[in-house]
Amino acid sequence: MSSLMKQYKDLMAQFEKGQLVGLDIGLSAVKVAVLSKTKKTFKLDKFASIPLSEAAIIEDEVQKPEEIIHAISQAIHTAGIKKKIVNIGMDGPNTMTKRFQVPDGTKEEVEDNILWESEQYIPFGADDSEIDYHIIGDIPEDDVKDVLVAALRIDVAEKYMDYAKDAGLFTKVVDLNVLAITNLFEHVYEKDLDLYSDEGVIIIDFGAQTTTIIVYKNGAPVLTRELNVGGVLITEEIQRIMGVSYEEAEDLKTFGDENGNLPEEIVGIIDSQVAEQLAEIKKVLNFYIAAGSSEQIVNCLITGGGAKLPGMMEELADLIGGDVKIFNPFERIELGKNFSKEEIQKIATIGAVPIGLGLRLV
Repeated sequence: MSSLMKQYKDLMAQFEKGQLVGLDIGLSAVKVAVLSKTKKTFKLDKFASIPLSEAAIIEDEVQKPEEIIHAISQAIHTAGIKKKIVNIGMDGPNTMTKRFQVPDGTKEEVEDNILWESEQYIPFGADDSEIDYHIIGDIPEDDVKDVLVAALRIDVAEKYMDYAKDAGLFTKVVDLNVLAITNLFEHVYEKDLDLYSDEGVIIIDFGAQTTTIIVYKNGAPVLTRELNVGGVLITEEIQRIMGVSYEEAEDLKTFGDENGNLPEEIVGIIDSQVAEQLAEIKKVLNFYIAAGSSEQIVNCLITGGGAKLPGMMEELADLIGGDVKIFNPFERIELGKNFSKEEIQKIATIGAVPIGLGLRLV
């Protein structure tokens, strides 16, 4: 392709409209998803997940940008995606969400109050942040507005946008992963949303290196937390104790031995790590209750690879004293024809963030 033709196509791509490609640059993999609108819901048309090396991103700092760019390009190619406009998901210490109330007033007064209040909660500084907000509703008896605010560091977002650009893509939206999961939850469980909103629900995404907790109540998240515990800790412990490679440890954790059974040593490792994750989750939920919640939430939806660890659902149900279910996007999201049964099961487990990002359109 001539340089002039490429420049022309790149220019035209920036004016493209429609569903955005959900681009999730995680600590252990790059995932992409493309959806299309149907009469009643959305359909997942394309999906791909490309693993990253252990050292590609360390403690939310990108160590190997070229690997990230290559993984994005490979994911787009593997999925057969032609679109070039993306919604990039962000998480970690460079992001913030907070729900609070501000005094009612004119549009300008409310916005000024929101921005002033937001500055009190942004750990990386308001001057270095992009801040957005959503007014959930009014609380007339208190003469205040109920607000959800999101913020992220501009320089970090720009780095991720540059990675996408180097992979031939154009960023139209930068979203937060917790909000992508929330948006997907609201769509998938729309029929039961009033019940969940009234009673409250805990949504937990068990990732490879982090566990994300969202407490949803009264129409929006009231608490979001990201814990530095995840399935990779189990893999590393198996690797250390069994004296095998990282890849072999991951296979043992996922598939067991040659007979499909989990060796006793691995069961012990998993039990120990599940207990550690649950202890951290308990701290978050205790904080939520101590911060003024009048009642404990007993509904829980879980997703991510760690959601299927042996004993996780049962132990979590005991912890919250309620009902724990798998958060399956395909309870409502339709599927294209090109996915195998194995692929559908995998995407249902790991795909919440990129699918949630792919709900956005321009």
